[in-house]
Amino acid sequence: MPLQVTLVRHGNTDANNERWLQGHVDTDLNENGLSQAACCGKRLHTASYDHVYCSDLKRCKQTASAILAHHSPNISIDYIPMLRERDFGKLSRQPLSYLLSESQRQGLSVDEFVSKHGGESDFTFQSRVISAWNFIIRDAQDKHYQSVLVVTHGGPLKHLARFWIDNEFQVVNKEFTVVPVAHGNTAVTRINATDKTIYEFNSTSHLKNQSANQPPPPAV
Repeated sequence: MPLQVTLVRHGNTDANNERWLQGHVDTDLNENGLSQAACCGKRLHTASYDHVYCSDLKRCKQTASAILAHHSPNISIDYIPMLRERDFGKLSRQPLSYLLSESQRQGLSVDEFVSKHGGESDFTFQSRVISAWNFIIRDAQDKHYQSVLVVTHGGPLKHLARFWIDNEFQVVNKEFTVVPVAHGNTAVTRINATDKTIYEFNSTSHLKNQSANQPPPPAV
């Protein structure tokens, strides 16, 4: 039985715009983020989901809520800490620029600097994200779900893109390329996990009123 997986990054936050490290800090969507989530909900209103897997942080919960406003209130949802953004430890709330400049000043890689301050190494983070993906697929298949929604963060989506590339997932639409980059806020990715095909990737076509030239906020 085919398993359709729709993945969405959370909406915009002030931390996104101010470029500081959210990680596990439980930030809220700002006004723009709430609007983005509402637009994403309208885009996905005709979809049918058997279940939802969502990060347990508020910015993802709020995004999921806006999407599910167009669906049955009886849809079940699991809030999964494994879907959280990378943990930056004591560096949480610091500017992204501080992470880059101070690690360089100390002669450390960014990864070493984050680990030194009690955060997750990139390897640990990547392993957690892949474990979350494998859990979701296994759980959905065990429960005979045909379509699930996953709401998470930019960092996990970046690592999942690399995982899909390494595991030779095939792109159906040649108009896009799967690359391990930060996704746009409320960007939509659609995958058939059974035959490993990707139908949409990092799509923000529902945000037509926003500047197409604005780079996506960093995955932090």
